[in-house]
Amino acid sequence: MRHHIVDTFADAQCAGNPAAVVQVPEFPAGTEMQATAHRIGLPTTAFVVPNRAAEYRVRWFTPYKEINLCGHATIASARVLLTGSDVTRLTFVSANGVLHAERLDDLIAIDLPTSSLTECAPPPGLLDALGTDAVTCAVSGDDVLIEVESPTTVGSLRPDFAALAAQPFRGHIVTARGGDGVDFVSRTFFPALGVNEDQVCVTAHCKLIPYWGRRLGRDRLTAVQLSERGGRLELRDAGDRVQVLGTAVLRDGVHDDRAPQLEGLTG
Repeated sequence: MRHHIVDTFADAQCAGNPAAVVQVPEFPAGTEMQATAHRIGLPTTAFVVPNRAAEYRVRWFTPYKEINLCGHATIASARVLLTGSDVTRLTFVSANGVLHAERLDDLIAIDLPTSSLTECAPPPGLLDALGTDAVTCAVSGDDVLIEVESPTTVGSLRPDFAALAAQPFRGHIVTARGGDGVDFVSRTFFPALGVNEDQVCVTAHCKLIPYWGRRLGRDRLTAVQLSERGGRLELRDAGDRVQVLGTAVLRDGVHDDRAPQLEGLTG
C-alpha cells in the first residue's frame, strides 16, 4: 500500500519518531494491515478511513502487532490529513475511544485521556533487566513507570530486552527530573510489542504528565525523550485529559510499502 511518512517531534536537535500513514476507503483485513506494517518497518503504521467531515476511523500497527492506541502515529495522521486543507481540527475514532487533533501554528496538538498510576514495589527482575536502581515505581494499566535519579541514568540505560519482554508489562517507562529548561526526561521500551525502544511515545506521556505534574505542582510541562533520535514535547494537564504538542514533519513524496524503511525501529 502507498503511504506517507511523517517525523513527529522532530526539530533541529531531535530527529523525532517516524510513522507511516495509509489512507484507505475501508480497513483491509487485519492480516493485510499487519503484513503492510511489517513491510514498511517503521515503529507504527496508522490506517485511516474517512467517517464523516473531519472525522476518521483509525487503527495502529507495529511491525509485529496491532496496538490499541498510538499518539505519535495519530499526530502523523493529522499532519497528512490537514496538509493543504482549511480544516484545523480532526476527530479520530478508535476501538479504544475518541481522540482529537488540531493544528496550532506549526505544531500538531493531540488530546488524550489521562492515565492513573498506582505506586508499587519494583516487580522481581525488573530493575535487573533495566540495569538500574529506582527512586519510585508505579503501574498504570499494562505499563510500568520507573523514576531514576538523573537524566544521565536515563540516557545511559542498556536494558536486557529479552528479560524485559518476559516481564508482565506491555511497556516500560523510565524517567527522571530534567534540567536546563526541561521539566523531565524519559525513555520507553516495548520489547513485548517487537519495538525495543520507542523513539518518542505519546501514550507514555499520558502517565508521565500526571506523575510529574503532581511533583512539580504545574499543569504545563516540557519534556525530552532521550532516545537515539530524540524528541521534544510540550504538555498540558487538563485533569482527566492531557494535551501533547509537537512538530510533525511530512517527508516528500508518497512511498510504497514494497520498499521497507526499517528506520527508527530497534526491535
